[in-house]
Amino acid sequence: MRYKIIACFALCFLLLIFIFGCGEDFPIFTETLEITNLTVTQSSIGVGETTTIEAVVNYSGDETVLLYTWTADAGSIQGFDGRATYIAPGDQGIYVISLRVSDGVISDERTVEINVGKQSVESMTLDFDTHWPAEAPKDSLAYSVNIKNVVSEKVLIHYDITQDQDEFDAFLSIQVDQTVVLEETAIGAEQPSTAKRTVDEVDVSHIITGPGRYMVTFYIRPGDRVLNGWLLNEAKIIGVQGTSDPQQ
Repeated sequence: MRYKIIACFALCFLLLIFIFGCGEDFPIFTETLEITNLTVTQSSIGVGETTTIEAVVNYSGDETVLLYTWTADAGSIQGFDGRATYIAPGDQGIYVISLRVSDGVISDERTVEINVGKQSVESMTLDFDTHWPAEAPKDSLAYSVNIKNVVSEKVLIHYDITQDQDEFDAFLSIQVDQTVVLEETAIGAEQPSTAKRTVDEVDVSHIITGPGRYMVTFYIRPGDRVLNGWLLNEAKIIGVQGTSDPQQ
């Protein structure tokens, strides 16, 4: 029995020597996190205009645990993960956009500057402060637009939508003269959608090419059909002169 006990102690001692002696062969891994780049669609914009910022993040762990925090020292910014939309303030100046990414243990931060000057391009308003009924399987807001002049090479439809009474995400799509310019996109506060408030732009230069009448239609397919579920804060066409006639 005594020999068995001695042999057991000897085996444990050898095992400890093996573990500690081979420490270099079994390193303790730590995650690495770095924001390698922030790309701005337009680094110089006019007051009240928008631009999109996208981040490139290198992370060695599970990216689903990362928390993205976007901030701006003026104006407003709405971001989901590595993509954000910046809305310039009413005053001209150079403003700093910051992104902080963290996994709860390690983090990294990076900034980019946006130059806000005078409003660079004319625009016409389609609508503002209008609720979608959001009670039908697919509700729409339609506008008959009379374009008198195209004043920019790039024509954009700008939209600003807030999730109001609806508690579930919806799907937004946009058509110009029966041509889909925005495929169904999930909007709302639930992940992986945009946010409770969605501000973005879609390029329609290939369709609105000159003076004439165009039909612009916003479709929403609600997840929860409730009265006044979604609010169109503002919709406008940037780069044109003209008038809009709501059809609903």
